[in-house]
Amino acid sequence: MDALLEVHDVHLSFGGLQALDGPSLTVADGEVVGLIGPNGAGKTSLFNCINGLYRPQSGSVRVLGREVAGLPRHRIAGLGVGRTFQNLGLLASQTVLENVLAGAYHATRGGWWATVLDLPDVRRTEDRLRARALELLTELDLADVAGRPVGTLPFGTLKRIELARALVGEPRLLLVDEPANGLVHSEVAELGATLRRLATDRGAAILLVEHHMGLVTSVCDRVAVLDFGRLIAEGDPREVARDPQVVAAYLGTAA
Repeated sequence: MDALLEVHDVHLSFGGLQALDGPSLTVADGEVVGLIGPNGAGKTSLFNCINGLYRPQSGSVRVLGREVAGLPRHRIAGLGVGRTFQNLGLLASQTVLENVLAGAYHATRGGWWATVLDLPDVRRTEDRLRARALELLTELDLADVAGRPVGTLPFGTLKRIELARALVGEPRLLLVDEPANGLVHSEVAELGATLRRLATDRGAAILLVEHHMGLVTSVCDRVAVLDFGRLIAEGDPREVARDPQVVAAYLGTAA
């Protein structure tokens, strides 16, 4: 499979702290790759380099063959990169639908004056995005709460809203950061089925940061393991889980 995402020898430091020390990995269309490792291993830092929140000091990040390191975040989103966050960034006073539509800001057209004048191109784009958002809300079993303020809803529902917001821009590459955190068992199983369906039916490439190993082994085709910013193992999830280096990274001993 051709790689949709190619990360090569990325280095990122903050003063004397080395957050990323040369990891390389790829993700292809229709593939779910788990990015795992202990807290502080550099997983979210790598996500931030991919979607433009951080600019690495060296190395390469390519999406569809194009170098994106250093591009503005909206340009990277426009190339087909969607992102969820470990700490939800939803707007509590806004409705579910409004929060989901916020994820399509990069797909709007026309600029400030065209929006103020409500030109036909702007209306057509808004209608298309609204229809897409409502379709996602139905798919993720959120249609009944589309008009509810986000701040009135339970945590498991908020996780699905965050995923819908990332999907509304129809990304080719989806970065999912600890989606199972705070979910009950049934919600984790539903989440796994959704991620697998996105990869299989829509051909999305998914890079998943997750500590819930049951979810990782059930949905991921491969896993890559970071420790202190370095890639220490990669391969089949069950085989990697038995790797002595991986055991040592998580437990502090190879025994």
